[in-house]
Amino acid sequence: MKELALATGVSNKQIIDFLYKNINSKINFCKPIITNYADNNFNYLLFACEDKFLESCEDVLRTSIIAYIEDVYKISYLKEKIKNPLNNNIAFDAYIKVLALFDKSTDESALSKILIFNQTFFIDSFLEFRLTPLKQHWDNLATLSSDNMVLFNSSTFLDVIRFLLNTMDSIAYKVKVVCKEGLFSVYNMKHKNDRVTKIAECSEAGELVTNVLNLAPSYVDVYISEDENNEAVSFLSNIFANRLKIFMKS
Repeated sequence: MKELALATGVSNKQIIDFLYKNINSKINFCKPIITNYADNNFNYLLFACEDKFLESCEDVLRTSIIAYIEDVYKISYLKEKIKNPLNNNIAFDAYIKVLALFDKSTDESALSKILIFNQTFFIDSFLEFRLTPLKQHWDNLATLSSDNMVLFNSSTFLDVIRFLLNTMDSIAYKVKVVCKEGLFSVYNMKHKNDRVTKIAECSEAGELVTNVLNLAPSYVDVYISEDENNEAVSFLSNIFANRLKIFMKS
């Protein structure tokens, strides 16, 4: 039996919560033992599996940590570096999201090479010290964006988001969004004629937009009632244009 521990400072429990949820849904194949606890200084996610599954399980851990860095940490880092020039937070959040996604493959390649596990992997230290080369690259993105923010207005901001989105490979053939009483259920169809899979349920407009953009879909279908006038749907319609269809529910 092989054992590993992921650790964060007590103030960063949200990292452990993210990883626990992400890992737990992907690692059933090896019937691992997973638990978490905290002492006075650290939060721990403890993990154990049979020796023969160790390499495959480490791949899951690595993928989950990369997902946290890409989906949470990098977004937060770029937001701190780039000031919002608009009153529209949805547009700004969407811009940061596609900017982060724009070079995601470069980040993933670099992270895969430096994410090496020992018995206890201290995530805070890794984020602080081992990400320096990537952070320098992110700083360049932020500087380039900040230098050009004075040129952005609402329409050019949308143009930049469209441009960045159109340069990325689609992860999903189609995303379906079902709006009901202020909740948005998001479904993913990876390939044409595939079954749809529910991937998220959102209560906030910004959360819906980032969930859709994260997949850079070729097409988007939105199911909404006539009496629902939603800012997020209007924004997505502007971004995807004729690739988004709205179906009115009775």
